[in-house]
Amino acid sequence: MHPTSTPASRMWNDAVTARQDDAPLYAGASYSAWARDLYRRMPLPKSSLLVFESTVEEPVHLLADLVSRAFSGGPPDRYESVFGRGNPHLLAALAARYGVAGRSILAVTGVSSGMAQVLNTLVSPGDHVLVERPGFDVLSSLAHAAWCKVTDLARPAPDFDLTAADLRRALRPDTRMVIISNLHNPSGRLLDEQRVLELAAAAAEVGAWLVVDEVYADFARADAIRLQTAPNLLRINSLSKVFGLYALRCGWIIADPEVIARVAAANAGLEFGVSKLTHAVAAMVLEDSGAFEDHWRGVLAAGRPVLARHMAAMASDGLIEGEAPPFGCMAFPRVVGHPDTLRLAESLWREDGLVTAPGEMFGRAGHMRLGFGLSPAALDEGLSRLHESLRRRRGVSPEG
Repeated sequence: MHPTSTPASRMWNDAVTARQDDAPLYAGASYSAWARDLYRRMPLPKSSLLVFESTVEEPVHLLADLVSRAFSGGPPDRYESVFGRGNPHLLAALAARYGVAGRSILAVTGVSSGMAQVLNTLVSPGDHVLVERPGFDVLSSLAHAAWCKVTDLARPAPDFDLTAADLRRALRPDTRMVIISNLHNPSGRLLDEQRVLELAAAAAEVGAWLVVDEVYADFARADAIRLQTAPNLLRINSLSKVFGLYALRCGWIIADPEVIARVAAANAGLEFGVSKLTHAVAAMVLEDSGAFEDHWRGVLAAGRPVLARHMAAMASDGLIEGEAPPFGCMAFPRVVGHPDTLRLAESLWREDGLVTAPGEMFGRAGHMRLGFGLSPAALDEGLSRLHESLRRRRGVSPEG
């Protein structure tokens, strides 16, 4: 959802006046709670610009065309029960896509739902769980909700890498699960398949599971994918980010068949949210995904040069540090001179009509997550305004 934007040169006094009477947009440091509050405020003033988006623009016309054609003569043959492990056509399409057995897959409503089911099955209250930081706050929240003892697994700036040696230093004898994302949210850092297997092996040394949120992983994968497996490795993914099809609420877990059977059995009486309708549509998307793949590739091919140009210009002016990663739809630069990026974000909103995602929401103050999965024109306007806003604040921040 993107508000209509106006040229950066146009005055936005009306929007500023409206915002002055609003409650703070950044009242806390929880990304998930903030995002929900933001969309409850929609529509925003017309001059507002969003530069935080975490997915590509929704391919609404492609989706509408597929649904129209598929259901024009009544329900298609893909419209089948989702009880058990999910729509059988969806499972077959996923098995073909990732080069795994169909019984290695469990359909869920999304990564968060899948993560909750995995935690419900594989850990017990009081177990120690490592969750990456900085990271997507929901991953840690779900582990806390499972009554686990949660500690941070550091992924330090500037490269946000994670090695098996790093993990071994953080593991404890009582660690039962390690939760990471790949591509890393918020930085976009890629861990290759060999690294993922090394991390799984390290976790196995203390009897821990490695659970990988792979919702951005397909941005970095070739068309021919054959996922590697390990007995303690679970991967959770969805159509929400790469395909931009969050409306379908379609996700999946990939793991050894025995693990999938455990997760399915443990949650059979708890999870009833999988939609027969939307997962039938998801099956058709994955069976003939070419147009949808072309969509996200086209969006990022157009947006990445715009982001790179603006980030280089802001870095040249000494305003940020960091580069756009080679994969994914977001970057996580350090904002020079602004250790309190939550405060900066509120100021950018109040004074400049910019909606940004400060690093505090991901556990790394002083950074800002930038999303570029939107139209080049909207991205160019938003980043131009951000550049000018940061330049204007030079010397005004607490460090300045």
